[in-house]
Amino acid sequence: MKKFKKSKIKQKKSCVPVQLSMYLDDTKLSSGTAFFFELDGEIFLITNWHNFSGRRPDNGQPISETTGATPNKYRIYIPVTNPIEANFSEINYREYTCNLYKDDDQLYPHWFEHPTFRHKVDLVAVPVNDFSLPNMLTITANSEKLALSKLDVRPGMDAFVLGYPIGLSGGAKFPIWKRASIASEPDIDLNNLPMFYIDTATKSGMSGSPVYAQESGFWAPEGKQIPDDAVFGTGHRFIGIYSGRVGDNALEAQLGIVWKESAIIETIQARVLGRNPLESVK
Repeated sequence: MKKFKKSKIKQKKSCVPVQLSMYLDDTKLSSGTAFFFELDGEIFLITNWHNFSGRRPDNGQPISETTGATPNKYRIYIPVTNPIEANFSEINYREYTCNLYKDDDQLYPHWFEHPTFRHKVDLVAVPVNDFSLPNMLTITANSEKLALSKLDVRPGMDAFVLGYPIGLSGGAKFPIWKRASIASEPDIDLNNLPMFYIDTATKSGMSGSPVYAQESGFWAPEGKQIPDDAVFGTGHRFIGIYSGRVGDNALEAQLGIVWKESAIIETIQARVLGRNPLESVK
């Protein structure tokens, strides 16, 4: 438990990511990041397909080259606060362990996949029945509480990836903010898939992180013009989910993949249940 002044949480977006652990029965296999997303009044847990499947989406091989083990459970950590004295609260975490599959043979996952590209779009959505814990700090990635702006996202713009590199946190289980920049035209799909690149140095554990674009100074919302519609200050826009680096060489390690918000929305709206990961990659 940690006692802290609630007013010292300077960025509400720090309350968006949740730390994620993948398990095979009681054995921890890996860690990552997840977040919640709201659409049409429903809440969904969002993370990467490779986190839940334990397999690479390009070739189906297990991510763990040493054991080859893949998870059948996941655990998330939801922060809650309890007031204990004037201006101070203690922070606790409630752990929730959930099955990844509806059956012991791991044939029928609980998650939704992209309706067109399935696992090739490296994200999953899991319906959440209850998102109303007392004194819960976690909020959805697109929450009205974040006062997000309709920024005109373009190459060179600042972005931030919020997650847990190599399992680290920014204290009290809050995420690390990794600075990035938009590295490709965000409206143009790459390899005919709904993704774009960001330029950033990231580590394992960031997979599944929410990504926000940032604009500062004088700027105009998407579809508007300066000076007539100019805004002064700093604005943020949720733009998607981070899923890892392009590769391992010196250049590729600096490029990260972001799946667009539109891909998340398509996955939720279609409600296509995931398939057994081994069947998916054949």
